[in-house]
Amino acid sequence: MKLKEILNLFQEHKILVNYQGLEENWEFKGKICTDSREVHAGDIFVCIKGLHSDGHNFIDEVKKKNAAFIVGEIPIDEALPYIQVTESRKAAALLAKLYYHNPSAEFRLIGITGTNGKTTTSMLLYRALMELGYCCGWIGTLGYYINDEHYSTHHTTPDILELNQILSRMVEKGVKYVSMEVSSHALALDRVYGLEFDYCLFTNLSREHLDFHQTMEEYGSAKKKLFEPTIQHKAVGLINIDDNFGRKLFEELKGVNAYVYSIGNSDADFIIRTEHSLLPYSTSGNRFSLQTPEGIINIRSSLLGSFNMNNLAMCAATLNLMGFEARQIEQCLNIAQPVKGRFEPVPNDRGIKVFVDYAHTPDAMENVLQACQDLEHKRILCLFGAGGDRDKGKRSLMLQIALHYANAVIITDDNPRFEDPDAIIRDIVAGTELWFPWWIIRNRKEAIHSILRLAQAGDIVLLCGKGHENYQEIEGVRYPFDDAEIASEFLHSEDAFQLRQDELTLPVDKLMLELLAGIPLTVNGKYKPPESYHFLSTDSRTIAPNSIFFALTGSHFNGNDFLPQVLSDETILGVGTIENQGWKNYIQVPDTLSLLASLCRKYLQLFDIYKIALTGSTGKSSTKEMLAQVFNSSAPTLKTQANENNMIGLCKTIPRIKPEHRYGVFELGTNAFGEIAALADVCNPDAGIIINIGPSHLEKLLDEDGVFREKTALFNRPLEIRLFDGDDPRFALYKDKGKSVGFSDTSDFHITDLECDEASCHFKINGEPFTIPYSAPFLAKNASFAIAMGMLKDIPLPQIKTAIANPVQLDLRLQVEKTDSYILIVDCYNANPISMQSAIEYWHKLEPEREHIAILGDMLELGTQAPMYHNMIGTILTEKGVDRLITVGNLSRYYHSSDNSKQIEHFDSVDELIKSDILKTLTPGAVILIKGSHSVQLEKVLPILRKGS
Repeated sequence: MKLKEILNLFQEHKILVNYQGLEENWEFKGKICTDSREVHAGDIFVCIKGLHSDGHNFIDEVKKKNAAFIVGEIPIDEALPYIQVTESRKAAALLAKLYYHNPSAEFRLIGITGTNGKTTTSMLLYRALMELGYCCGWIGTLGYYINDEHYSTHHTTPDILELNQILSRMVEKGVKYVSMEVSSHALALDRVYGLEFDYCLFTNLSREHLDFHQTMEEYGSAKKKLFEPTIQHKAVGLINIDDNFGRKLFEELKGVNAYVYSIGNSDADFIIRTEHSLLPYSTSGNRFSLQTPEGIINIRSSLLGSFNMNNLAMCAATLNLMGFEARQIEQCLNIAQPVKGRFEPVPNDRGIKVFVDYAHTPDAMENVLQACQDLEHKRILCLFGAGGDRDKGKRSLMLQIALHYANAVIITDDNPRFEDPDAIIRDIVAGTELWFPWWIIRNRKEAIHSILRLAQAGDIVLLCGKGHENYQEIEGVRYPFDDAEIASEFLHSEDAFQLRQDELTLPVDKLMLELLAGIPLTVNGKYKPPESYHFLSTDSRTIAPNSIFFALTGSHFNGNDFLPQVLSDETILGVGTIENQGWKNYIQVPDTLSLLASLCRKYLQLFDIYKIALTGSTGKSSTKEMLAQVFNSSAPTLKTQANENNMIGLCKTIPRIKPEHRYGVFELGTNAFGEIAALADVCNPDAGIIINIGPSHLEKLLDEDGVFREKTALFNRPLEIRLFDGDDPRFALYKDKGKSVGFSDTSDFHITDLECDEASCHFKINGEPFTIPYSAPFLAKNASFAIAMGMLKDIPLPQIKTAIANPVQLDLRLQVEKTDSYILIVDCYNANPISMQSAIEYWHKLEPEREHIAILGDMLELGTQAPMYHNMIGTILTEKGVDRLITVGNLSRYYHSSDNSKQIEHFDSVDELIKSDILKTLTPGAVILIKGSHSVQLEKVLPILRKGS
């Protein structure tokens, strides 16, 4: 390589300014370097101004190494061999072209640029040409190929020196065609300057790389550079005019008589036509035709997605421009297989469609998610993150796209690089509604496991962002990481889907909790490893490692007192209201229960579950159990345990949800205004049931109108179904908004022909017969709500009948026990006037020939009207008759009158009753009713009565 050749080439490209210390006949045999550390004596050093350093600053260092000469952009005073140019990058490109004997002129070079589709289109072309029998090369995101041999590179488009070296190797191997991705960075930084492209392809332009290009205009201008050879008719251009920028580019180039062709769905040189009888893309792949100037090319590819239709069409059109026949093009493209990391399927036998894709821009994510929607599926689950030190403006757009198409979204770490991952994710969720179905799990491996565990047969799982990459870059270090490999390993593990008892399906990331708590980002400039927890706990006595402990406070306890003990285990994260005492694993919040409720509300959104909330003054638990039984006959059903129907109880229920649950039955209780609305906000029901209204919890709800107002808060929200008591005229205002259940002729679900015997009740709903295994008549109405809801959700009638005919276990709720000594009716879990009256009526009718004894406790939370309601029960007892009445508590005195019992026995507490030995005097064979509010603790008498006299 002679100096004269170099100077002539620099002059030809109008970059030469001056040179010194050199003779034109000098010949150079050293290598070309842009890194001062690689320079040896006799080498040429080109000073490049980079993003982080400037090669001109190393001139003195290179001078000491006896470089042959230096090329740079600044004038220098020293008398050393030096060539001054206007653009060092172009100089490096031209030097490489000379040094490697212009390798790109020895074969046909195809360049593909665009935001999305470069890798797939270029790889499809490479494989197609290989299939047609040619020696081929490929250069791009995945490295480069020479025929079937693969090599690695660090950039989508390598730097110009490495690129010419690669092309030179390809010449040595006899390559005839080279297909390569050309990134906007490569075009802007002249990494492909001087290469002789024969074909220039444009796929599309959407938001990407604005951290580098600053504006979309600048980004587009970089893409245009690839098409300069088409103006000189040295290359053929093919441009997608369905893209707005592509259409403008095509029109601009045609305006200067460039050698370019258009491709699109209409009004193009190459027209993509889909067949009316077939979907263009389906579970079996793409089906379309390409109208070319010479005729039709029919594509029948197994590649999925409309974006792949565009990639295939671009390939087919390019091959047509190269002169290949339609038959050859069809043959080589129709056998094409997916490109690694581009909508790449992860095979499994779990019935879940899993795909890995490199999509890391809003447009690419939209394309691949649209492809998912076009496939048969139940739900779409999407996982993605955003790379650090890149365009921040696209981050929130990506989440909006994901939420538009997917049913649930997991946000995780991508390649944080040197940026704080917490800050990246906060950018992603900024401006997006909190109560949309997105969840944060920063640990990407754990996130992949979790989203696969969340998926069920028929679902699609899309893992976005990293695609082919087999690493995760954190603070300059690339750690081994492969989405497809991790997903495949998990899917094929026998026990991967098994959870420990009480383990959450989706772990709770500390960042998720901080966002819910409104805690701002802590800026310290350091990478923070992800923290996630697999259990929730409110009980320090049973807490497991790797839990979040919520320090709740109540009238008899304060969870904050246990924080020092709990937080001695550093695997546990504590949440409390007290000042931090130096704990690293602690979050302070104003209201612990409120944060727990928000967390449960957020968690529930990620699951595919139809939610039914029910409330009422009496019978909630029995109705809940029967509802759960009916729906469980159709699919796994989550339900409230026991009567855990307050906020703490709801927050115990929700974390027990499993991916296989399809229904949730949530019992909602209240004793103050606003509680039903708050509970409904957390469980966000699809259907609501109010079984009845009666005088309960009147201390704060004041009267039945207050109870009605509080309970109907459940109905004053968007619901698909509302079911209510058709025998209560107050519900008339919901007649057009819901369905009624009752004995009234106007009820939508009309109960008739009720008959009960010692073992069961028989009745009809709208003429259809049902049987329940309980002898208490009022349970028929509770069962009717369960039946009605099952019918409204299209559960087959025989299935409902079978489910409702099986008994449910209702501890301490109208539980009939026949012992050797007595018939016990145990109903001491709760009490209000309605339930007390129902229990008395049932007790009175049960085996009337026997002696009837009542052990009754207070009915609590009735406010100032408590004496009146207790007197009312006393009147009912008088009317029905009672052989013996034993009362416990303060208010239960009002049950007594001079007429309603032969013997009056009262005790202030159940302990006094037990000590009195009165229970030993009860008549053997008697029917004994034990009924009162739970706080009275009448269940303490049961062991004595079960033992007998």
